[in-house]
Amino acid sequence: MKKLIGGRIINFVPFFGACLNEGKNLVLSEDGDFSLTVDTGFSGGIALPLEILDEMDLKIIDFDTFRLATGEVTELPVFLGKVFIGEHGIETWFIPGDSLVGMEFLYTAGSVLSLDFKVETVKLMK
Repeated sequence: MKKLIGGRIINFVPFFGACLNEGKNLVLSEDGDFSLTVDTGFSGGIALPLEILDEMDLKIIDFDTFRLATGEVTELPVFLGKVFIGEHGIETWFIPGDSLVGMEFLYTAGSVLSLDFKVETVKLMK
């Protein structure tokens, strides 16, 4: 099995590092300018603060209704873009919100998500 991306676990919360590349695409890496929480309760692709989505220069492709962790139902814009893990580009959808990696993206990108709480690491493998 090949490790695609590794991250860390802090206070029982798994994170991957991330940054934007020169093409304004999101890049997941071992380290990065900011962190994305691996959220198995988020069924979607990627959620990012609106400021980062604006910097990525993505176009809105739709609006959809989402149930937030608080139980609130809200309509949000949906954006389409690419996420890179190494040289591998994965097309996914983005919504504004907290910095989260959701289950749909994890399923598309890899096949095994490994959490090791003893050494405080998270890995996505294919």
